[in-house]
Amino acid sequence: MNIIEAIKDPQLFRHWLAPDGNLRSWQPWLAALRSLYHIPGKGKHGARLAAQATGHSPSVINTYAPYDVGLFLTGRRSGKSRIAAVIAAYEAVLAGHQKKLAPGEVGVVPVLAPTMKQGRIVKGYLRAIFDLPLLQGELATETAEGFTLHDGTRIEIMAGDYRKVRGYTLLAAIIDEAAFFQYEDTAKVNDTELVRALRPSLATTQGKLIAITSPYARKGWCWYAYRTYHGSHARTCSAALIWQAPSRTMNPTLPQKVVDDALREDYAAAKSEYLAEFRDDVAAYVDRSVVEAATDAGTPERLPRPHTAYTAFADLSGGRNDDAALAIAHKEGERVIIDYARQWRPPHNPTTVIEDMAAELRRYGIRRCTGDNYAAEFVAGAFRANGITYKRAPLPKSGLYMEFLPRLTSGLITLPANPVLAEQLCNLERRTRAGGRDIIDHPPGGHDDLANAVAGVATTAATPARLVGALAI
Repeated sequence: MNIIEAIKDPQLFRHWLAPDGNLRSWQPWLAALRSLYHIPGKGKHGARLAAQATGHSPSVINTYAPYDVGLFLTGRRSGKSRIAAVIAAYEAVLAGHQKKLAPGEVGVVPVLAPTMKQGRIVKGYLRAIFDLPLLQGELATETAEGFTLHDGTRIEIMAGDYRKVRGYTLLAAIIDEAAFFQYEDTAKVNDTELVRALRPSLATTQGKLIAITSPYARKGWCWYAYRTYHGSHARTCSAALIWQAPSRTMNPTLPQKVVDDALREDYAAAKSEYLAEFRDDVAAYVDRSVVEAATDAGTPERLPRPHTAYTAFADLSGGRNDDAALAIAHKEGERVIIDYARQWRPPHNPTTVIEDMAAELRRYGIRRCTGDNYAAEFVAGAFRANGITYKRAPLPKSGLYMEFLPRLTSGLITLPANPVLAEQLCNLERRTRAGGRDIIDHPPGGHDDLANAVAGVATTAATPARLVGALAI
């Protein structure tokens, strides 16, 4: 049974997707799945939609189908998560992958989301699918992480940590909201590394890698796949099917007013969220190769040296959600060397963290520290109580990043071997606002506390002190 037959079967997915049994509003998704699985019967409207969504003629699409990789770039409220659940259930139960497994080998279908909280949306849909009469008997056990079937196959709901998908034999892999896999404290949430880790695990079964997402920034695997394989600019579509369509194309029942209101409120965001276009106001701050070239591999920290003038920058937080961070640097000619970069993860007590920071500053012979304006008087007073003068940075965060970037790209910064720092720098985004003003910040759900401290100390250390009378300020 192919996936289209399963969707149309009244005892399987038909009435789950459309309670009245009428699949008319799901026809765009059926056309997309026909293209991915190379199932005839799109009809003239489906063929026209496929050509529009992929940027390729039907003959080109059919030449390379079925595809091992599918990337569906569709807007919000287009039915992405429900289709992800249907694909996961089909691949686990009905696609016939089990015959490809060796005796005792367990097949897994992971549904990967940026966070477990997001993954639970698809899990809820899967729970309802396994209540369907023909699938009810397939389910052996359910846990918080997923489902185990009577033949041993597992459907696992996972956050997208690329390190945790290795070693499995995968029947298929479904990535939900793939464009929003971002770095947080380490490189563990990253669509590029995730796809790289999944491919070998799919090799045994020739399973499909299917990503379903709204587009976002022009970076990462989603942007690479779109740029390489979609439309007239692609040399071929043989490696992947890239399907791009607005919300209302994939879900005709979505009111046009919802889209129009969103476009009026924030045009750039709504183009991404409802028109399925990559944002042109969001770009990567710095290329990974630049960060790697600036990193002194194997040197996570430099110990204090005598007769060296050190500079420090602190990024403080309330201790509940955000990290606190401290960076220390010195200057050698025009080059700024980042000697020390440390973060304090939440939850933490800000007073205790400032005491720890003050101890590190004294270790490097530092008696004054620059930092952001978080809870300014409290922070200044806490540092003062520990013998450190605290000074507010003259530039906001975006200004510090603007000053830091040309020094970094010119090879005038030496970074410590710190993977958290590297990922935070590589994940920074440059967003253009009205009037051409650029904002540089972490992506939604991300962090940049350590990157901010390093940019702050590098900018502070590189700025010559001004002399007023006999005092340097």
